[in-house]
Formats: sequence, C-alpha cells, structure tokens
Amino acid sequence: MKHFTESPQEARIVVVDDDPGTLLVLANILKSLGKVYLATRPGEAVSLALQVKPDLVLLDVEMPDADGFAVLKELRTHAQLADTLVLFVTSHGAPDIEERALSAGAIDFINKPVQADIVRARVCNYLTLKQQGDQLRRWSMLDGLTGLANRRAFDLALDQEWARAAKNGDLLGLVLGDIDYFKQFNDVYGHPSGDACLELIAAVLRDGATSPRAVAARYGGEEFALLLPGIAAADAAQVAEGLCVAVSALDIPHAGSHVSSHVTLSLGVATHTPEPGSRPGVLVRAADEALYQAKDEGRNRVVLARS
Repeated sequence: MKHFTESPQEARIVVVDDDPGTLLVLANILKSLGKVYLATRPGEAVSLALQVKPDLVLLDVEMPDADGFAVLKELRTHAQLADTLVLFVTSHGAPDIEERALSAGAIDFINKPVQADIVRARVCNYLTLKQQGDQLRRWSMLDGLTGLANRRAFDLALDQEWARAAKNGDLLGLVLGDIDYFKQFNDVYGHPSGDACLELIAAVLRDGATSPRAVAARYGGEEFALLLPGIAAADAAQVAEGLCVAVSALDIPHAGSHVSSHVTLSLGVATHTPEPGSRPGVLVRAADEALYQAKDEGRNRVVLARS
C-alpha cells in the first residue's frame, strides 16, 4: 500500500480517540504505514505529540474533556507542531462539521464507522504530501553547490541557538572564515575549479561540525560559518585551528595566493553568553571583526575575538 518514498525516519502517526475500541481498530489499519501512537485524552494527546513530533494526527472530534477543535487549537500553539497534519475522525456527517473542521486547520476528515481501505488510502496520500513537503523544506535550507546549510538556514539556527543559550545561560560560539585570495584562484584556474575547491572545503567544515547542534554553513560566496553551541572560547579556537590545518592538508594548488602555494583559510572566532532579550548580531560582529583582523595580520590564520 505504501507509495510514499521510504526514508530512514519511519512515519509517526498519533491517533486520539476516547473509545479504546476505535483506537485499536485504527492502530491495526495504520500499522503498515508507520509507527502508531495512541492517546485517549486531549491532554495526553498534546503531550504525546510534543514528544514524538508526528507526521500526522488522527483526531476524534468528540471527547469528554475537550473536543477535537480545542485539541487542534492547542497543538497549533506549539511551534514544533504548528505544521503537523491533522485528520479529523467523526461520526457526524453534517456539512457544518466538515466546514468547521477545514476552517480550524484540519486537512480532511474521516467518517465513523471507519472503512479500512479509505483510511489507509487517505493516510497514505497525506504521508506522501508530508514527506514531499519536508523534502522541499530541506532543499530550501541547503546550499546547492556544497550541500551545507545555506544563509537562511544558518540565520534560523543562529536565532534558535541564541534564544536557547540566553534561556540556559550557555555559551555560543561562532567561526567565520574566508578562503584566502579566492578571486585570484578563480582567475587562475577558472570557476569550475573554484566550485570544486568550495566543495572540498565544505567537506572539511562539515567534518568540523561534530557536536549534535553544530551547524556548518556557506555564509556567502567564499565565506563559511560554523555555529558551535555550548563551547568555550579556547575550544572554539582549537576547532578553527583544526579547520585551517585540514584545509592546508588538502594541498589544493593556488598560484594566485600571496601567502601560500596552496589554498588556505582566514578564520575569526567569537563566543558569547547571550542576555535574555538580546540579539545575535553582537556575536556575528565579533567573529567578523576577528576575521578581518586575521586578514589584516597576513591571512592563513585564526584570530579569537576579545571577550
């Protein structure tokens, strides 16, 4: 029955109904389409959804503590669930119920008593749409050449990690880097070779993003960024030094460079513990100023911003 593309992440489906019999029937119908999680009460449903981050929620309209419309409204208050697909399950076939369900943000509704083939077909179709949408979102966040996070994805990650660090009182580190004399590299070897050089250096940056929340990004043309949550200044500088060594070890010839016979990096490093309500521009400026200092001091080096 599955016609959505298989992926390493199995589809997650939450089913919410106060009738245990209906839950078991739906669980049996849907078990071939993904991992099914069951909830019988509205509060339990929201907690479960926050925990498992479902691809699809099948939600009963009528429940004793709160109706499905109230549950959907609660789901939408949580940013991580705001785009979750919700399919209402109801014994009411009146047009006003259908209109209310769609207006509330549900993608569709299924009538009780449920029919197995119809439930499977609709759920399968919506899982396909969800997967396609997720893939498009992933592509929109990637740099097409290097496969690193693009500038939009980096800015979003920076805002998220800044808010997290401000809340928890954690440090946040940032490395900004330029390929030294990259214009001259393109002039000497041509843009296809320049693209190949960018791809090789991107792989080094990707390898440097070893912590779970680290983000390696293409920041601009020949500019790269590495966001390092929860890292001390000395450790961030050590990561940057490792990037310099790894890029030098690629031994990419660079006849247009004024500092080396091969491709090198200049890197600026900054760390900061955000204050609640502040903006991450202070961290970016500090790293950028350190990068310019690295260039002024001769390039092919790492400069750590002063605290």
